[in-house]
Amino acid sequence: MKKFSELLISLVLALSFSAVAVAQEDVSEHPGFVDFSRLSGFGGAEPIVQVSLKTPLLNMVTNLLKQEDEQAANFVSKLMRVNVNVFESHALDVDQIADSMSILAEELDDQEWERVVRVREDDSHVDIYFKLSSDADLIYGIAIMAAEETETVLVNIVGDISVEDLGALARRFDIEELAEIDVDVDAKNR
Repeated sequence: MKKFSELLISLVLALSFSAVAVAQEDVSEHPGFVDFSRLSGFGGAEPIVQVSLKTPLLNMVTNLLKQEDEQAANFVSKLMRVNVNVFESHALDVDQIADSMSILAEELDDQEWERVVRVREDDSHVDIYFKLSSDADLIYGIAIMAAEETETVLVNIVGDISVEDLGALARRFDIEELAEIDVDVDAKNR
């Protein structure tokens, strides 16, 4: 799972190469939004990596990407928000975080998010969820919660993403886990 979190963070950081002041946009009512602030066990710890990309910056990135990679530009154009927070686990109460992640995971289950990955082994507690449209043609949100021995990662991607976009992203950045998820989501549609 470590490889997946590193690839995802690398992708997000590559998109955020420019520091721009952007207007606040409220996406909290979007079906793909997840409020991670309710998780406990962080004890005021600051993330070692924090990425928050909002619509204006994502639009700028889309325009820049169009010149080099039309598929990636198409994917980014459908995003409304990308939030990534990475914490060093040694500074956290990982057991308490994992317990609160389990509670949040149950809430996502109740809200009809699709759990596509669940890992519970040794010191790893990982959940990856997709919020699908009623016809499963769009992914409204992706939520990743990973509490591991070395780091804790929280990711929320909000937008209107097609399964094809996700597959293209997985192939473009060689993210095997997303490629496998793409197949699983397609299988649910049959």
